Amino acid sequence: MWLKYLLYFIFGGTVVSVVTYLASHSRGLLAAFFANMPTITAITFLTIYLESGPAAVVPYASALVMMLFPWLVYVSSIILLTPRLGFVASLILGILLYFIIAIGMVASKRF
Repeated sequence: MWLKYLLYFIFGGTVVSVVTYLASHSRGLLAAFFANMPTITAITFLTIYLESGPAAVVPYASALVMMLFPWLVYVSSIILLTPRLGFVASLILGILLYFIIAIGMVASKRF
């Protein structure tokens, strides 16, 4: 059982490393392409399906769509605030906004 989690970890780390490499070499669009490829979600859907069956996949997919709004606020704060506040401050504020909005959404949904 631990072997499959090790493989998930290695694959996820590989994707993060490729995205970081591309973005740090001024290949932002290509890095974003790899970061947003449905590969990660497809693997996540597959692993959820293998662990719990199809009944667990649909609620997870629905929750992903629901969490799109807080994620867009997070990314937008990086884009808009980095030139004004610097990267670290905009990252912290973006993460904070993400959590405030996401927790509010989760609390209102009553999971």
